[in-house]
Amino acid sequence: MEPDDAAELARAKEQLVVFARDVNALYQAERTRSEELADALTRLQESYLATVRTLAFIVEAKDSSTREHLDRTHDYARALARVVMPGVEIGPALSYGFLLHDVGKVGIPESILCKPGPLTEEEYEVMKTHPIIGVQIVAPIQFLNDSVDIIRCHHERWDGKGYPDGLAEEGIPLGARIFSVCDTFDAMTSDRPYRRALPFDDAVAEIDRCGGTQFDPDVVTAFVAMCAELRGDNGRAVGFGPRS
Repeated sequence: MEPDDAAELARAKEQLVVFARDVNALYQAERTRSEELADALTRLQESYLATVRTLAFIVEAKDSSTREHLDRTHDYARALARVVMPGVEIGPALSYGFLLHDVGKVGIPESILCKPGPLTEEEYEVMKTHPIIGVQIVAPIQFLNDSVDIIRCHHERWDGKGYPDGLAEEGIPLGARIFSVCDTFDAMTSDRPYRRALPFDDAVAEIDRCGGTQFDPDVVTAFVAMCAELRGDNGRAVGFGPRS
């Protein structure tokens, strides 16, 4: 090998070593950057969840009858959604909507919200505004935009006699159709100032009876089947009903 060729080869080897070192440094920097981005995303998601739970807590603090109602209905609705939508990931949009469905109640006067008895017709009309108030609260928060349908529509009925928009059948978003069953079930199986909780079997039977009128009949079928599968030895569905 000629001296010039040997020198050229040596220079090429040095350049390759430098190139490999630079590539490794870039790789390590990108790996660190990816880890930092992943950590930042995790912290952001945790911050989002904390915000949602804070909003939910505000509702619970104002209305004593909803103590633990939000967590229970959230858990029921996620379980039912997995049955109704098999193979579909139950993402944060649904979860946030389940938790914040009643956030608009912060705008309802306490004399109505905490009344220890049935509402008058006029009071009920005021109470019926809480889905719209909830949307007004949540809509400006970008990461909660996909939860708006549940917040607005969870009191709509399959037969079109619900509120606030009188939507009917599949015109009601599926998430809201799922949640309305769970919301009603928990309300019936919880003590309220003006009535005692219904027994589990009576509440399930009432949900079943209202399939095709108040509720999506397919969602009701899935709910009743889920209750049967979860039933414990004591005749009560495991994990359902108010927690002690």
